[in-house]
Amino acid sequence: MVEVKLTPYLQEKLQQAQRLQAELESIVAQRYQLEISLKEVEKSLEELAKIDENTPIYKSVGSILVKARGKEEVKKELEEKKDLLEIRIKALKKQQELLQKKYEEIQQAFAQAYGGGSS
Repeated sequence: MVEVKLTPYLQEKLQQAQRLQAELESIVAQRYQLEISLKEVEKSLEELAKIDENTPIYKSVGSILVKARGKEEVKKELEEKKDLLEIRIKALKKQQELLQKKYEEIQQAFAQAYGGGSS
């Protein structure tokens, strides 16, 4: 097995890369969960659009179901939740892109340090 000695600079870059990778994994997982929630809200809005105005609607509050005041109230709540989820997903996507760019810069620093040129 070949042992590679890293300069202090490259050791720091390696630690940065490991931290970035962990952050990226966390962000990807968070984004995935938010996207699932967004799909659920969108599906709920679709189903809500199909029902009659006089149909009783129940919503979950904690671990119980409570009768909603009306279709418009539920629709408004779902649309607000959808907007919030979209904003959070957009922010996570931007954060993911920035971290990915930093990670790639570190990979290039390693490639240049070990004669890999630009990869």
